[in-house]
Amino acid sequence: MHEFLKTQYQFTDYQIAQLAFTFKTIASELSKLLIMGIIFRNDLGRYVWAVAVMLLLRTSTGGLHCKKYITCFLVSFSYMFLALMVMPFIEVNKIFQLVSLFLCMLCNYYIGPVTSKVHRPLNEGCIKRVKIQAFIIIFLYLTLTYIMPESPSIIAGFWVIVLHTLQLIVAKILKKKGEKL
Repeated sequence: MHEFLKTQYQFTDYQIAQLAFTFKTIASELSKLLIMGIIFRNDLGRYVWAVAVMLLLRTSTGGLHCKKYITCFLVSFSYMFLALMVMPFIEVNKIFQLVSLFLCMLCNYYIGPVTSKVHRPLNEGCIKRVKIQAFIIIFLYLTLTYIMPESPSIIAGFWVIVLHTLQLIVAKILKKKGEKL
């Protein structure tokens, strides 16, 4: 494949390495989501909703980045397990949810984005765009929480946002220290 891309399309070794990294990353992420989907199959709708909220935030503000697949899977699984199976048992009234979402909105705006070491630095325009994007995502969720009746999916999304904000804070601290999971 390497030679084919070089001869047929005149790709450089660097471009081929980028393609390989992209495909490896996509396969890794999809496999983790699929495995967790199988694990949470009895609550698949709520799982898909939680993943959608998480992906919207994660693609905006980044977060923790692990060196190894198994570590990444375990962190991701713990995150989803907490959001779907543990945290919803903590009863939180709607006012506290709204205040918490507002605080998360501010934290994500001021802390994010936190990219991995291998990610090239973002330019100022991109940083501003993703900060606003995360702000709007959480604002829309805050609005949704306000107008919608309480449901297991809404509660799971709330906890995803809270957990995302907490892991973003941890990621920022670790990045400042130069550490990685």
